[in-house]
Amino acid sequence: MKKPVPAFFALVVLLQGAPAQATDQQAEIPVLIAESIDPQGHPLPTPPIIEAVIGQLAAESKLRLVVRAYPWRRAQMMAERGQGLLYGAAITPERRRVLAFTRPLYDANQWLVSSASAPLAFHRWEDLRGKVISIGEGGKYGPEFEQRKRKLFKIEDNAGSMASRLKMLSAGHVDAVLVDSFRNPAQLGASLNCRFPDDHWVVADKSVGFEPLLIAVPKSAPLGKLLPALNQAIVRLQKSGHIQKAVDRVANISGC
Repeated sequence: MKKPVPAFFALVVLLQGAPAQATDQQAEIPVLIAESIDPQGHPLPTPPIIEAVIGQLAAESKLRLVVRAYPWRRAQMMAERGQGLLYGAAITPERRRVLAFTRPLYDANQWLVSSASAPLAFHRWEDLRGKVISIGEGGKYGPEFEQRKRKLFKIEDNAGSMASRLKMLSAGHVDAVLVDSFRNPAQLGASLNCRFPDDHWVVADKSVGFEPLLIAVPKSAPLGKLLPALNQAIVRLQKSGHIQKAVDRVANISGC
């Protein structure tokens, strides 16, 4: 009679395609994020906020969470196929069919960024009438934004990186870029101007909305079984204040 294969061996087989072999190591669990590239097209390091939060979550849950960056649409498809957890995905009816969602890690505001040469003031939705707003490829935002896009204002979602989106903004092809961030407007402006110095960027004082930062977990086995452990770890981290401290610490790092 064959011995039963431990659960983490099954996870190795599913995610890596390798044969199950005797090992004492826990399998890596990919946490899929949207890749970032610089203006020259080179991959950028994992954002510090993601490193900090996933590092804490891994330590608290005792799961071997490993960040992997891909184009956002590809990351979504991989998660839907059960090949990893998806960091920062908004809840939609389509995703709910195959993905479950963790408790919120922290809140991310959605800021409009424009060029200082043609600043966009946003105080009410009517201010966006007839404008063209660049959003992340495959991005979903708050319900008020989603209800008004393509009606009150147009969207552009074909740019695959922040660098290319800001390049379109500087060239006047769009009026603003919508950016998810845990930072306040001054902090986000300082970061963008440090990372992308070809223009001077300004951030509207009022956000168009906010979304809780969640991790999407495939409902299919074996990753679907991780949801309770992730949620329990998030509850403990929230009670201790460790996640918020990490968010505040990274937000207060000036510039890049």
